[in-house]
Amino acid sequence: MRFIAIVASLLVATAAQAGSPPKLDINATCRRAQPLSGGQKSAFQGCIDDEREAQKELAKLWSSFKASAQSNCLQVTRIGGAPSYVELVTCLQLDKQAQEAARENRKSLDLPGGPSSTSGTGSTSGTGSTSD
Repeated sequence: MRFIAIVASLLVATAAQAGSPPKLDINATCRRAQPLSGGQKSAFQGCIDDEREAQKELAKLWSSFKASAQSNCLQVTRIGGAPSYVELVTCLQLDKQAQEAARENRKSLDLPGGPSSTSGTGSTSGTGSTSD
């Protein structure tokens, strides 16, 4: 029974994530980044500005990402305790690009003349390869 409750709560959490972007504490994130810049106030404000911009972009794009990517990237982003919208957007975009590249690779393997097809002669001469 306990297992069913855990699974149900995970499904609810995943469904909630799919609806809208998560709320992250950018002040805490940027306070953690500030010592890396020598304590400059402008570095903190620059971080806040970057995070707000990424948050706006994420709000526009959130629904275009797969739920599995949303969940995975959110987990990765929370590692270390200072989650970042910039990091989350980057993770989601990289995931989407990887999916598109995989799709293109599969498509190119199915095209006539692609790497999986053979030319009628079996000859490789004239392919432009050199032995230099």
